[in-house]
Amino acid sequence: MLPWLILLTVGAYLLGSVPTSYIAGRLLKGVDIRDYGSGTVSGSNVFHSVARWAVVPVGIFDVSKGLAPVAVAALVLHSPMWAQGVVGLAAIAGHNWSIFLGFSGGRGLSTMIGALAIVAPWELAIFVVVWVLILAILKNSPLGALAAAVTLPLSSLSLREPWQLTVCLVGVLLLLLAKRLLAERSAPCGGWRRVAINRLLLDRDIADRAAWVRRLSTHSEKPPENG
Repeated sequence: MLPWLILLTVGAYLLGSVPTSYIAGRLLKGVDIRDYGSGTVSGSNVFHSVARWAVVPVGIFDVSKGLAPVAVAALVLHSPMWAQGVVGLAAIAGHNWSIFLGFSGGRGLSTMIGALAIVAPWELAIFVVVWVLILAILKNSPLGALAAAVTLPLSSLSLREPWQLTVCLVGVLLLLLAKRLLAERSAPCGGWRRVAINRLLLDRDIADRAAWVRRLSTHSEKPPENG
């Protein structure tokens, strides 16, 4: 099983690396989505910077990037839970740091949802509930996603899942945190502390969300028209 698992893990990373949002930006607007808005190769940036309708096919494909390889590990190879988790982590890492984009990429949430739908469905359900509740109460999706991500290993512990799954969920949390903090952007001179806090809590470099999502490309006088 080990050779197949290694191949599947590498394949999961490569599949996760397929930059769906980048491709959408190039095909629909002829732009590099990394030059606009959040700068991430993500569905949310497609929504704000390319075309709102495109977030649906982009999101479906990004979820599938996590779901498909983990499903193969679980249902075809009948791999143990830790192996399924490793494959899922590889897919998320590929999405966050795509080999096809010089190791830039998205936030990993959509691909994470696909992977957890197979390996940790109950923890995923709790994640979604917490995210939706915080979004409804505070109207803050990034903060809700952060809080929900923290519940992943905690939920696994409370549900008395195998420790291997808990470790994998800690890995998921660390990947999401690393992506927020190590975004492919440089902070203003002397502003690392404030930027780091904004990135961690708000998933952007500045507090003003409206200004951030409509951020212009340095190579263009105006943003792409959304539609």
